[in-house]
Amino acid sequence: MKKTILLTGLFLGVLQAAQVYTTFDVEAYREAELTLTSTGVIEQMHVDIGDHVKKGALLLSLDNEDLRLSVELARSDVALAKVNYRFASQTYERYKKVKDVIDDDQYEQYVLNYEKSVASLNSAKASLAYREALFKKSVLRAPYGGVISKRHKEIGDGVSGAMLEPILTLVDDKKVKLVMSFDEKYWQQVKKGSKVTYRVDGIDRPFEGIIAKVYPTVDAKTRKAFAEVHAKDLMPGLFGEGMIEVE
Repeated sequence: MKKTILLTGLFLGVLQAAQVYTTFDVEAYREAELTLTSTGVIEQMHVDIGDHVKKGALLLSLDNEDLRLSVELARSDVALAKVNYRFASQTYERYKKVKDVIDDDQYEQYVLNYEKSVASLNSAKASLAYREALFKKSVLRAPYGGVISKRHKEIGDGVSGAMLEPILTLVDDKKVKLVMSFDEKYWQQVKKGSKVTYRVDGIDRPFEGIIAKVYPTVDAKTRKAFAEVHAKDLMPGLFGEGMIEVE
C-alpha cells in the first residue's frame, strides 16, 4: 500500500514538474483609439458603444460643408482645364503639320498655349487631389472590422487635429489574446507551440490553446515572463489561470 502511494506521489510530481502555472488577462487582439488630423466640430456620429462595424464604415463626420464645396469647385476647375487642354492640343497638332508654311512667332504662340493648357490641367488636378484629401480627413472610417468599445466625444464637441485626441475606441471582436504571465525561471522552457490548459473566471469548462509567441523581456519589478495565446468568444478584461506544458 505504501509503495502504491509513493509511486502515485512520484507520478504526480513528474506531472507537476512538466507544467508551469500561469495567470492571464484577456485583451483585445487589436485595439485602436481613433482620431482625426483635421480640426473642427463633430456634426454627425454614426455609431455608438457596442456597434459592430465593417472595415471602411463611416463612423463620424465633422462640419465640413466648406470642404465639400471646395471639392466641387476644384472639380469644375478640372473640367474647364480639360476643355482648354483639348482645344489647345487640337490647335497645336493642326498647326504642327503646317509649321513650315506659317509664321514662326505664330507657331510658337500655339506651342505656348498648348504647354500652358497642360500646366493648367495638371495644376487643377493637383488642387482637386489636395482638396479631396482635406475633405477625407474630416470624416472618420473604420480601419478594420470590429466593435466600438468607447466614445470619447459627442456631437457638437470640438476636435483638435494638432492634439490628436481620441474620439472612438475600436476593438477587433473576432479574436482576443490571452497575455499570460509566469515565473521568470521558466523563460527557457516555455516556447512557441507549447500547449496550455486554462480556465476563465465565470466559465466552468476548461479551454485549450497554444502559445503563439513568447515575449522577449521580463518584468524587472514582478520577475514575471510573458507569453501570448490566441482565443475567440471571450470578453476583453476577463481574468484566468492555467497550466503550460513544458518539456
